[in-house]
Formats: sequence, structure tokens, C-alpha cells
Amino acid sequence: MSSHARRLNVIPSQVPQDRNPRYRQLIYYFDLMRHLIWRDFSLRYKRSVLGIVWSLVLPLAQLLVLVFLFQSVVPLSIESYPVFVFTALLPWSWFSSSISSACSLFMSNRDLVRRPDFAPLLLMLVNTLSNLLTYVIALPLLIAMLLFYNIALTPALVLLPILLIIQSLLITGLSMIVATLNVFYRDVQHIVGVVLTLLFYLTPVFYRSQSVVEQYHLLYTLSPISVLIQAYRAIFFYGVMPAWSALVFATVSAVLLCLIGLLIYLWRQHEIVDLI
Repeated sequence: MSSHARRLNVIPSQVPQDRNPRYRQLIYYFDLMRHLIWRDFSLRYKRSVLGIVWSLVLPLAQLLVLVFLFQSVVPLSIESYPVFVFTALLPWSWFSSSISSACSLFMSNRDLVRRPDFAPLLLMLVNTLSNLLTYVIALPLLIAMLLFYNIALTPALVLLPILLIIQSLLITGLSMIVATLNVFYRDVQHIVGVVLTLLFYLTPVFYRSQSVVEQYHLLYTLSPISVLIQAYRAIFFYGVMPAWSALVFATVSAVLLCLIGLLIYLWRQHEIVDLI
């Protein structure tokens, strides 16, 4: 059994029975999700000296490299550049780390997937939400950077929960697709790595989408993650509401990807148990 499987293999053998079994089942799954998310997150840093501080090391290291490159080596002339990048780098890190780890979810948790009392699709939510905790932990640092650069916090921040929900749907949908397909075609995990690398440069994390040649603007309006990245930057850095039409597009895309991922999983679910 893998270490990931061992740390998630904590499920009661049965759903408690009560006069209202549906209510009890909801409570059961809520408690199960809460427990699995926290264990998945906390055990990543077990026996490490810095603990959860490691969750900030990667985005901060990336931030330092990008600031050095595009402030000193190839200046982009963007005011308050470190916080400009950080507002987009945090949601991008959540997205990329979740999709990368989703590839092996079924295989690394084969003992859970084979249990008749466990819904394997819960692994997608656990993976998405445990990586979300890293974003939440980094939020105070982001707010401190905004205040340091005298960037005011505006009422536009009330949209943050909506953006988090949309991105959670997007990640969960893509995770169902790559996790299912990777069971049958192990090339998927390598393809995902390549696609994420390319997508990073095609997403306005360290540059303005407005600076791109006009003929390529369509790329940034048809990519849900690009739309979300620009929406995060709008509410944090610019203090304005993002375009509602873009958010509607991102929401519809995320829901469609969830439906597609669910259909792919249901189509092959009986074969998954045999192959893992």
C-alpha cells in the first residue's frame, strides 16, 4: 500500500444507521471529507522541520525568479511587479499542483478505490480542496504585500469565494478526466506535465494579457484558467470587478468539464478496479 493510500485509508466500514439515513449519510461524508482533506494536507509535511511553511516555499521561489527576470533582466515595466505576479501565481500553483497530482490518484489509492463503501470520486475533491489549503494559507502574505505596496483592498474582494468555487469545479472536472484516462494510458501523466508547462506561458501569470498581440487575444478568452487568473488579479491588484461575461464562460466551461469527467469515469469505472 502506498503512503498516500495509507494516510487516506481511514474509512468506517459502514455508514451509521438512523431514522433519517440520508441525513446521517450526508454527515458521514462531510466528516469523512473533512478528515481526509486535513490528513492529506498535514501528512505532506510530517517529520519536516519547517512543516507547512514548505507549502509557501515553491510559490515564493517562483516569485523571486520571475521578479528577477522581468524586473532586472528583461524589464516589463509593470508597477508593483512582485504583488502583480503573486496575485496570479497563487491560483496557478493551486491549479497546476492539483492537476499534476490527480494523474495518479486512483493508482496510489487502489485500496480505497476497491472498497465497496467508498466513492472513488471523493478523491478528486480531497485532492482539490487539500491543495486549496495552500492558497488559503498564503492569502495573509498576499494581503500583506498589497498593503506594503499601498494597494487598497476594495469591495471587489467579495467575489473571492465565487472564484474559488469556479476554480474548484474546473480542477475537479479536469482531475476526473486525467485520473481516469491515466489508468488506461500511462502517457497521460507525461502529457499533462508537458501541457501544464506550456500552459503556464500561455496564461497571464507574469505578464499582462493586454500586452499580447491582438490577434492572439482569443487564446486568453477561451481558456478558463486564464479567465480566472485575470479575475483574481482584477479583484486583488486592480480592485475592480472582473467582466461578468468572462466569469459566466469560465463557470459554464467548469461545469461542462465536470460532466465530461463524470461521464468518462462512469463509462470506465468497472475496468478501473481491475487495472489498478
